[in-house]
Amino acid sequence: MLKKRILITLILILLNNCEYKPIYSSQNNYDFNIRIENFDGDQNINNLIANNLKKNNKDKSNEIINISFKTKYSKDILAKDSAGTITDYQINVTTTFTIQKNNKSENFKVFEKFNFKKMSDKYEEKNYEQNINRNLARSISQKLILRLAAIKWF
Repeated sequence: MLKKRILITLILILLNNCEYKPIYSSQNNYDFNIRIENFDGDQNINNLIANNLKKNNKDKSNEIINISFKTKYSKDILAKDSAGTITDYQINVTTTFTIQKNNKSENFKVFEKFNFKKMSDKYEEKNYEQNINRNLARSISQKLILRLAAIKWF
């Protein structure tokens, strides 16, 4: 019992004195204006990514970053039962970004995937898949913003 108290006290003292900050706490502390030049590939995912980027855009910033991206979407069969009926799916989204600022450009890829079980109700499965797509697009957008904040433009 005494060892637990000492250990907890020691951990609290160390965390209190080391200026602990969550990794993503500075995600919204950026100052740039994102302009989407063009996008290609799956229209649904592209529109979701573009809408997420527009929500996080700082229109009053002087730093303008032009972005083009291409998205590849696939819904693959992951598993079947003994009768040959599909039981599991995997959604794969690969997005290739081209970032341009001050006549300098950089390319990078983001890959997201999600596995889910087939549902008996087609309507619920379609809604669930749309929800997954929204979440994947949000994740891709956040990774892009973090990448933009980390890039050093000289």
